[in-house]
Amino acid sequence: MFGKRIVALQATNSLSDSGDISYWLVLLFVLIVIIGSYFLFKLYTRRTKIQRRVLQRKVEKRTSEISKQKEELQEQSEKLQKAYEEIKVKNIAIEEAFEHLTNSFAKLSDVNREKDGIISIVAHDLRTPLNNIEGLIQLVSMDGNLSDDQKDYIAKIRSVVRHGNEMIRDLLDINQAKNQKPELKISTLGLGEFVNDWQANFEKSLSSKKQKLKLDGNYENLELQTDQGLLSRIMDNLMSNAIKFSEKGTSILISLNQEDEQLVLKITDEGPGISEQDQQKMFKPFTRLSAVPTDGEPSNGLGLSIIKSLCQQLGGKIKVDSELGQGTTFIVSIPMKLETATA
Repeated sequence: MFGKRIVALQATNSLSDSGDISYWLVLLFVLIVIIGSYFLFKLYTRRTKIQRRVLQRKVEKRTSEISKQKEELQEQSEKLQKAYEEIKVKNIAIEEAFEHLTNSFAKLSDVNREKDGIISIVAHDLRTPLNNIEGLIQLVSMDGNLSDDQKDYIAKIRSVVRHGNEMIRDLLDINQAKNQKPELKISTLGLGEFVNDWQANFEKSLSSKKQKLKLDGNYENLELQTDQGLLSRIMDNLMSNAIKFSEKGTSILISLNQEDEQLVLKITDEGPGISEQDQQKMFKPFTRLSAVPTDGEPSNGLGLSIIKSLCQQLGGKIKVDSELGQGTTFIVSIPMKLETATA
């Protein structure tokens, strides 16, 4: 009996010890969970703080960049505003200058019209006394008792009258070319016959300076549809210049050939040549070049500008090939068949 009680007591104590162990185990587990949760919370809190600091730094950096960009934009805006004000001031100045130029242009146009009118009137009025002089010379020349000196004076007077008429014609041509469209008289001409008749006009001038004219090219059987009067004047002016600016005893070469649908006329002299500086301005009206006539012939500075104008009226062009001391070649190209529309 007593033994059974001892066994029962031992069993009760064993159960009591087992319950205490379970209790402590549960308590330990709870403690571990609490400690683990605490450390996890601390870790999460620390990580959050780090992320917040990183984010704050990014925000501060971005805010600084935005602030800097804002300052740059503000500076650019101020510069643009300043530039805009400067542009406004310049625009006002340009408008004033444009208005001044417009008024000046209008005044110059009026002056130019008056000048052209005066040139036209004076040129026409000058022809009357020159024609009267020519008429008187013809009357005097009819007297068969003139001495050699008187004949020489008459020849010189005729030369002066001829030069005066040529200058008047040049002035009228320049004036007409600037202010109105020329009326062309287009006809078909045989180039061979035309050249033979044309060269006869310069026999006396060539003979007086002992110069020779050489003709070259396949032009004898060519037919040309153009304004014969203008073509003749182009060749007259070029030939006169070649004679005028070449020394005595030299030769002048004229070449005429058809190239494609163009008549190419080349006049080459053995004169002093034309400098590059003169070539830049030689086709402008009233331009005096460095070269001077070799025998005291007159020159009004209109010849080359008129030649260029006449070439353009015939639908062609002119260019020069020259070096100082090597002579000069003028090259004229005009259509073989000039259409009416070209005028």
